[in-house]
Amino acid sequence: MTERQKNGKIEAALDLAKEIIFFLLFTVAMLAYCMLVLLIISFVTSSFLHFSIEGIIIGAIAGTVALDVYYVARRVKKRRGN
Repeated sequence: MTERQKNGKIEAALDLAKEIIFFLLFTVAMLAYCMLVLLIISFVTSSFLHFSIEGIIIGAIAGTVALDVYYVARRVKKRRGN
């Protein structure tokens, strides 16, 4: 195995690790964002809509999963295009 092949494999592994770390950070950020938006909506509409905290958490998780699926599909499409 040549030095160039070793460097290529190391770079590929680092790229994969960076993508995984970024995906996890993206997921945490989206969960926090979805929860914040739903909490704001709950406070603004508290006079006529009543959301429980469990409903807000479930909604935030559902929104995060939907955004994660979209993100992964976009990344896969981009990789296949290259």
